[in-house]
Amino acid sequence: MTDTPVEESLFQIIHCFHQYAARQGDMETLSLQELQALLMDNMPRFMDSLGQKEPYYVTELFQATDKNRDNQICFDEFLYILGKLVKDYHLQYHRQLCARYCAQHSLY
Repeated sequence: MTDTPVEESLFQIIHCFHQYAARQGDMETLSLQELQALLMDNMPRFMDSLGQKEPYYVTELFQATDKNRDNQICFDEFLYILGKLVKDYHLQYHRQLCARYCAQHSLY
């Protein structure tokens, strides 16, 4: 039985985390530099669509997520970051849909 698209996506997220975590230091955590590289390399349109491609966004997100202040993001903390990005992207998606609907129906 083959994986479903969602199962494949989950595997890819896990693989991506470990691929970037292995670049330096602890193989189970991401440094700020590893997180920046992961997000910019793997989610450029995603980050761009949120208008948050500047390094300070990732730095602030890193600091807010690093609850134990060890300057590393563990997998659980990484999942929180992904959740925040998906939530922000979801809001952007709805804004775009609303704008298209309003334009199509001359509501602006």
